[in-house]
Amino acid sequence: MITRRRLIKTFCALPFIACMPGLGNAENIVDISKLKGGYAQRLKKILAAGELPYVDIESSCNSTKLDIDSVAKSMDRLNIGLMALSADIGKGQIKKGVRFDNLSERLLASYPDRFIPVGNGGQPPALTEASDEFLDAQEAAARTKQIMLLGEFEFRHYPSPRQVKRGELERDVHVPIDGPIGHRVFSLSGKTGVPFQIHYEVEDGLLAPLENMLKQYPKARVIWCHLAQIRYIERASRYTPAYVQTLIKRFPNLYFDTAFGDSNSIYPLSNQRHARVWENNGGLKAEWRDLIVAYPKRFLSALDLGGDRLDRIAEYDQNHRNFLKRLPTETRHQVAYRSAWSLLFGEEFT
Repeated sequence: MITRRRLIKTFCALPFIACMPGLGNAENIVDISKLKGGYAQRLKKILAAGELPYVDIESSCNSTKLDIDSVAKSMDRLNIGLMALSADIGKGQIKKGVRFDNLSERLLASYPDRFIPVGNGGQPPALTEASDEFLDAQEAAARTKQIMLLGEFEFRHYPSPRQVKRGELERDVHVPIDGPIGHRVFSLSGKTGVPFQIHYEVEDGLLAPLENMLKQYPKARVIWCHLAQIRYIERASRYTPAYVQTLIKRFPNLYFDTAFGDSNSIYPLSNQRHARVWENNGGLKAEWRDLIVAYPKRFLSALDLGGDRLDRIAEYDQNHRNFLKRLPTETRHQVAYRSAWSLLFGEEFT
């Protein structure tokens, strides 16, 4: 049922979208400048109320089950500034021929001051069973300015703790980052300037291929998700704050998001605490804090909400704020929203 409130919101959002004809249509151009004004107004309103807003640069959902109003209300209640909420294309949609989910159009039509237009997550089955068609659709969206982020691409992904508990071990994904798919995504980002995220588990043997891609595509804007999330410490002897610092110095377009578990989070397949930024007592390790303080513009807030945990948004918000509050004030504000602003708009937030 179309309510009067929904109709008014949709009508008022029309200036933000030049056309809304359908899935991945090349004529659908987002008016970035108008979106930016709404985003800035929302962030400043939260700041004026004495609260800290942040930009969740990495969350996803099953768009067929999403309650947009519920998420928006949670964002208001928790003072979450903006969210890049991408739609994962599931098995059922793939079978129906869907290669681009236009969730961002729906989000902007309802709440243009909250949501960042983003492409679809690059994960199975879309990335593995229909990769060419899927990437064609994402490329069309990027080149025609429908989206500001490509979304998160799973090049190396272990089953998540929740998937392990459900016995869903098929999510043990390995798509070579230096293979055809990786080259296409890095090249697209480099040519369009549209950032993308990588889910790339930390393993010593995976570091060189990533470094080679970053070197080959210096203009690609890459967000490596889940800072210091190491699920098998025996596989990751090289990944330290010092190593991350060398990457930051070598690759100016590489960023890291800060979506990771709390200090008690255990990865069930290794029985290890996999959020390595934390001390066992819950404090932030000094060497990781010092790195973030030294290079705050290269670190981004993120929640990593997903289709199976959108109802836990308050819990994820609390965990992320527990991390942010351990940073110095200036660094806290930089990581929370200023870094994302600079990445998306190429200017400082003022």
